[in-house]
Amino acid sequence: MDPFLVAVGLVGNRELTDELLNEVLAMLPLVAKGISEAELASIRKQLESTIGVSMVAGQGLHDEEIAPWLGEIKATQKWDYWDAYVKQLKSKNFGQAVLRVLDEDTDGILNECGNPAQSGPWQSKGLVMGDVQSGKTANYCGLINKAADSGYMVIVLLTGMLEDLRSQSQERLDEGFVGRDSRQLMEKGRAERVIGAGRFRDKIPNVLTSIDSDFLSSNHRAIGGIPLVNIREPVLLVMKKNKSPLSNLISFLDSQLRGKAGKLDMPLLLIDDEADNASVNARKDEDPATINKLIRQLIGRFSRVSYVGYTATPFANVFINPDIDDLFPSNFVYSLNTPTNYLGVASFFSEAGTHKYCVQDIDDAEALLPYAHKKDHSVTTLPASLWEAVQVFLLSCAIRDIREEPLRHRSMLVNASRFTDVQGRISGVIKDRLYGLSEDIKQYLASERWADHPSLLELHRLWESHYADCGIGWDTVRANLYEAISTVTVVTVNQKSDDSERLNYAQYAGSRFGRRVIAVGGLTLSRGLTLEGLCVSYFYRNSKAYDTLLQMGRWFGYRPGYDDLCRLWVDPLASDWYAHLSEVVDELRYDIRRMHANRLPPSQFGMRVRSHPDALIITALTKMRNADDVQVAISYSGFGAETPLLPDDEARNDANLSRVAEFVAGLGAPTRSQSSASNRATWKDIGKDRIASFLENLEILDLNAHFIRDHATGTRPLLDFIARNGVNGLDRWEVCLPQGIGREVPQIEVTAPDGTRAPIRARRRQFEKVRRGSGFLRLNKQRVGDASDELVGLEKSEHLAAASDWETERQKDDRLGTSIPGYFLRKFRRNPLLTIHVVEPAESTDENAERAEKMMRVADIGPKSLVAIGISFPEFDGKAESVVYSLNKVALRAAGLLMEEEDGQDED
Repeated sequence: MDPFLVAVGLVGNRELTDELLNEVLAMLPLVAKGISEAELASIRKQLESTIGVSMVAGQGLHDEEIAPWLGEIKATQKWDYWDAYVKQLKSKNFGQAVLRVLDEDTDGILNECGNPAQSGPWQSKGLVMGDVQSGKTANYCGLINKAADSGYMVIVLLTGMLEDLRSQSQERLDEGFVGRDSRQLMEKGRAERVIGAGRFRDKIPNVLTSIDSDFLSSNHRAIGGIPLVNIREPVLLVMKKNKSPLSNLISFLDSQLRGKAGKLDMPLLLIDDEADNASVNARKDEDPATINKLIRQLIGRFSRVSYVGYTATPFANVFINPDIDDLFPSNFVYSLNTPTNYLGVASFFSEAGTHKYCVQDIDDAEALLPYAHKKDHSVTTLPASLWEAVQVFLLSCAIRDIREEPLRHRSMLVNASRFTDVQGRISGVIKDRLYGLSEDIKQYLASERWADHPSLLELHRLWESHYADCGIGWDTVRANLYEAISTVTVVTVNQKSDDSERLNYAQYAGSRFGRRVIAVGGLTLSRGLTLEGLCVSYFYRNSKAYDTLLQMGRWFGYRPGYDDLCRLWVDPLASDWYAHLSEVVDELRYDIRRMHANRLPPSQFGMRVRSHPDALIITALTKMRNADDVQVAISYSGFGAETPLLPDDEARNDANLSRVAEFVAGLGAPTRSQSSASNRATWKDIGKDRIASFLENLEILDLNAHFIRDHATGTRPLLDFIARNGVNGLDRWEVCLPQGIGREVPQIEVTAPDGTRAPIRARRRQFEKVRRGSGFLRLNKQRVGDASDELVGLEKSEHLAAASDWETERQKDDRLGTSIPGYFLRKFRRNPLLTIHVVEPAESTDENAERAEKMMRVADIGPKSLVAIGISFPEFDGKAESVVYSLNKVALRAAGLLMEEEDGQDED
C-alpha cells in the first residue's frame, strides 16, 4: 500500500501537530518495510501541506428574493454525484478541513441559487469571488455535482475565450463530474474506462462537449436525439465564450422548442468562469457586446435559471448596471476564503510575506526587451536574468525528482511580451541556449571534470545562491540533473499556437517524468490556465490595471512540498504594485465581511467597492474600449484619495506653494492635537466651503484618477461633493500639515502656540521615472502619505479600539499584516480630513544600483518643493454620485492606466 496513504490512516481525524507528526513517522517504518529516510522526509512534507492545513468557510451578501431551500432537502436527498466527488478528492489527498469548508461553501452558494424543484419562472444571478489559482475550479465542480443531485438538468460552464483553457476545464470536469473520457462519450456514446469521480458511482451524466470539441451543431447527437425535456441525467456543456459555439447552442435550444412560444421548462445552471472577462458589456446597453448579448439570450431560453459568475477580479462586474436586464449579481455575492497553505499576493509581496525570499529583481531587461517594443522587435539574445531563471528552473526539476514528489509535472512561466511574434522569438532563443546547455550537462556534469566548463560552473553558482540549503548536496543534484531535464520542452502558448505547442498535461499523466515545459506567452497564460507544477516565473510586463496584474500572477496558488524552491523574477516597480495590490485585496475582503455582518444586499456592494476608484476606474476605463465617456457611480463613504501625479512645471508648483501659504496663514495657530500622530500641525473645525475653495484653486492634474473632471460640466465631482453635500458630519473638517526632515520651505510658515512663526520642513519622497515631456512627476508607488497620517483626528481610545478590531480581523484572516491600514482607520473617523503634503525629491536608498536607476534622480527634478494632498472621509450613509469621466488614450498611457490588448494586437 502507498506509504503516504498509510500515514494518512495513522493520522486519522486528529489535529496534525508536531508531536503527532513525529509519532506517525516513527511508526511508519514498522508498517511500510524498507522505507527510506528520503521517503519519510517527502511524506512529512506531504502531510504538512495537505492534512496540516486549516481553512474557514466564506461569507456572502444576498437579497431576499431567493428563499433558502437547501436545508429542507439536505437530509433526504441522495447525493450520489457529490459523495463520489468527495471520494475522488480524498484520493487526491485533500485534507478533511478543506473538504469540510468546500462542503459548507458549495451549500452556501447552491442555497442562493434557485430551487430546481420550484416551478418557474425565476432567475438567480450571483457572483463568487476567490483568489487567483486558489481552487475556484474545485469549488464550481463541487457546485455542479450538488446541482446535478438536487435537480438541475442543463449545466453550462463558460470558460475563457481560448481553446486551451476550455479543453483544460473540460478535462477537469471529466474527472470531477462526468467520470468518463468525454471524447469517447461524444464519439461512441459510451466510454469503457472509468476515471475520477466515476470510480465511485454508477450514474453517468450526459455531455455535449469533449476535451477536443466545443459545442458544434452536430453535438446534440450524443444524446441520441432524445429531447432535452426527456433526459434522465443532467447534460453538461463546457464552452468557450466565443460567438460560434454560443450561437450553435442557442440554435439547438430553439430547435428543442419546435417553433413553440415560451421557454424550456427545465432548470439551467450557467457557470461563468472568469466572469469579468468578455462577459461584461463593454458597450452601451442598446447595443451590447456580442458575448454579453449571447449569454443573455442563452439565459432567456429557460424559464428557471441560476447564473453564477466566478472571478478573482470582480472590479468590472460591479460596474454592470443593476437596473437593466444584464448580468449584475443582484441576488448574491459570495467570497471564498483560502486555506493556510495558499500562497497569494501578500505571501510574496507584503512586508510580512512568508515567501518574500522567492522574489528576485529583474534589473537588466530594458535594453533587450523594452516595455515599449513593437511586434517586429528583434530578439537575438536573452537578458542575463531570464537565462538565470531558466537555469534555476532546471535545478529545481532535479531537486524535486530527488525528493520523489508525487506530482511529476514541472513548469516555468515566461511572460515578457504582449506580441505573439516576439513571444515566438523569445522561445526560439531559449530553445537554442537550452539545447547547448543540455548537451554540456549530458556530457560533462556527471564527471569529475565538470568544473572545467564555464556553463556548468554557472549552474553550480546558481545552486549555491538559491538551493544550497534545500537539503540535497550539489553532487547529488549534478548526478540527477540530466535525467530530470531531458524532457523539458519550450512551448509558445498564445492565439497562434498549434496543437504541438499546447500544454496537454493529461497526455503525459502516465509518463515517468510527466509534462516538463517552459511556457512562453502573454495574456493567453493569464486567464484561468493552470501551469501544473509551476516553480519558476519570469514576469516582465508593465500593466498597472489591477485585474490584469492579478490574473497574470500564475505563481499564486498551492505549491505542496516545493514552495521553498519557487522563484519569481519581476521588475521592482511591478513588485511595488503587487505590494499595493495586497492591501486592495485585503480591503475588498474586509468590505464583504463588514457588509455580511450588517446584512446588506448585493446592490450595496457595487456602491461600496466603487468607493475605491483607484482600482475600479482603471478597470472601467479599460473595459470600455469602445466608449469615449465612462459613467460610474462613486460613494465617498470611507473614501481616501491622494494626488501622486504632480505638475512637472516650476511655475505651477510655485503657485501651489503660495496657495498653501495663504490658506495656512488664514487658519491661524494650529490646534493642540490629542492625536497619537505627532510632528504635525493640525487645525480643527474648518468649514467645508474653505476646503473646497482651496482645492479648487490648487493646481491638481486631471491625471489623478480621483480628481478627473466631469466631461459634461468641466468640474471635479469630488470637489463638488465636498462643497455641496448635505451629509451630517461632513460640514466641518480637520486639516493636517505634516512636518518632514527635508529642507525648510520659507514660503509656508506655521504659527506656534507662543505666537512665533516658523517655516515647515518638507517630506522627502522618491519619484518614479516617467517619459520625458510627459508633463508630470509620479511619486514612487503612487503613494503620497504614510499609514500614520490616518491617525490624525483620532483620540487615543479610538486608536485602541481600531487596534482591537483589526486584531479581530487578523484572527479571521492570518494573511493580514500587523499594521492597521488607512481604510480600516477611516471607519473610526468622525470628521473628514485634508492632509497637505509638501514634498521634495530624495535619492533612492536602495543598495541595488540597477533598481535605484528605476527612480528619478534628485538632479532630474531639481531642488524644488512640491504640493500633494490627501483626503479622508469617515463612513456615512449617503447615495453614490454619478460621474462621467473622459480621458483619451494618450492621457491613459501617460498615467500608466492603459490596459494592454490581447496577444498580438496593436496597442492602438
